[in-house]
Amino acid sequence: MISSQSPQKVLLMGLGASGKSSIRSVVFEGKNPEDVSDYNATINYSRTTQNFIDSSFQLFDCGGQENFISAFIGDQAEFIFSNVSIFVWVVDMSDFEQVSTSKFYFNHGIERLREFSPDSTVFCLFHKRDLVTTDKQNEAYEMMKTYFEIEGDLDIEYRTTSIFDRSVYQAIGEMLQSLILKSTKALTVSDAIQEFLSTHSDVTGIIVCNEEGVPLFEQGNYSYFMLPANLTLANYGKLKTEYTKAKTFKTTMEVDDNILAFQKLKKDLLFIGIANTSGSAQFTLVKLDKMAETVNKLL
Repeated sequence: MISSQSPQKVLLMGLGASGKSSIRSVVFEGKNPEDVSDYNATINYSRTTQNFIDSSFQLFDCGGQENFISAFIGDQAEFIFSNVSIFVWVVDMSDFEQVSTSKFYFNHGIERLREFSPDSTVFCLFHKRDLVTTDKQNEAYEMMKTYFEIEGDLDIEYRTTSIFDRSVYQAIGEMLQSLILKSTKALTVSDAIQEFLSTHSDVTGIIVCNEEGVPLFEQGNYSYFMLPANLTLANYGKLKTEYTKAKTFKTTMEVDDNILAFQKLKKDLLFIGIANTSGSAQFTLVKLDKMAETVNKLL
């Protein structure tokens, strides 16, 4: 039997060309989405250790060719599916011809999870939504969600994602938060942010993300963070360039009636605070600056 002391595991699976390795490369390795279109297929599986705050896990990116998946759910099932904290199944929502095959293997993967990791959380990502016309995305999501729903006691979350907007970062951020908040340090940071927001009504939200843009902490009103994709992508490249090359980094950005304050923290993390501009913007920025310092010390 697999030892219960093995590191917690995030299992990334799906059919070949569904976009698994692109998600890994963009979100966990910081690659430019424009540079991942010509990736070779993953052979067997790749395993990397990811460290965030005081938490670490092994990310298994499993090859999507049917001979590999058959082995993963067959002879190798105990090794692959044991100690899984999060199971991520990726579906190319633009390739309707492969949906039934994807569902077939998804069902078998769920059976193996129930056998070897019954307490795991499942995320089913309907990926490459950028290849589905905007007016059809909601309809496609509802159809896919209905088709991939499975009865039982496993917790399954469904999301539509793309590497060309913030959706994949949000989805992966949700997964990582569930792992990170198991540590005492992360809980302390989360509680401090929540207490700050409860006593400062002009500050509507705070996010702490890594240098790839994955949100590790989110508190407050997230809707203001869901900026139009063109605004986010137009500014993020410049922000990241300045952020990664500087020992200290601090800047602000105005969006409608809100101001966003960015500040570099230790451990390659970025603090983002958002506040409305109805009061004294300068006073609000001072408060956010102090809060960023508090978070930095707690980390």
